[in-house]
Amino acid sequence: MKVKRIAVVTESGNGLGKVFANILWNNNYEVILAASKKSYELLSRDGGVLHDYKLVKTDFTSAESLLELKTKIETEFGRLDLLVNNAEIANGFGQKIDQIDIDEVRQLYETNLFAVIRIIQIVKPLLEKGMDPRIINMTSAMGDINKMKDDRFCYSNYCMTAYATSKAALNMFTHLQCKEFKPSKIKINSFDPIALKNCTHNSVTICDGIKDDFIALIQHEASSIG
Repeated sequence: MKVKRIAVVTESGNGLGKVFANILWNNNYEVILAASKKSYELLSRDGGVLHDYKLVKTDFTSAESLLELKTKIETEFGRLDLLVNNAEIANGFGQKIDQIDIDEVRQLYETNLFAVIRIIQIVKPLLEKGMDPRIINMTSAMGDINKMKDDRFCYSNYCMTAYATSKAALNMFTHLQCKEFKPSKIKINSFDPIALKNCTHNSVTICDGIKDDFIALIQHEASSIG
């Protein structure tokens, strides 16, 4: 019998998190759903739709909570094969410079960037024990500076300053980690899951081909990218 791989999907209560958790489940992964308090409550009520997923309430801004998540993974499985960093905040729509709330920016960066750095630091020892371990950081085309400079790009005038800059920072972090991990067996990728069919993570319709792209990524058919 084929050995199941072990995957963690962060903030798995939103639309995209559920989509990718189901893809992993159907591709022979044991799936751990790391969910914030609100998502945890929603997923707990879902009951049967969760298959045999492991559901763990997690505060992604808390090192203590992430250490508890690591301990649970280590105790039950001893390793981690895939980390999908899906947790994010997407707000601040249409904010001009005079409207930007610095506290809101800090909160957004805490989840969209700092939490990603923190969880990779914490679970890296488990990934090093994994089978062909991989990290997937969910990004956005709004973090692509070249696309945002193109007036033909449909989101180029959205002015989501905090969100777009946090994703640009995440892209650079992923690029740097790709270089750092190159001598090791850990691979890291950025993945933009929306593909412009619609802009909300909670009511998501994924374009044809995106699921196939994700499957190719988890099956290691795509190269490591920064």
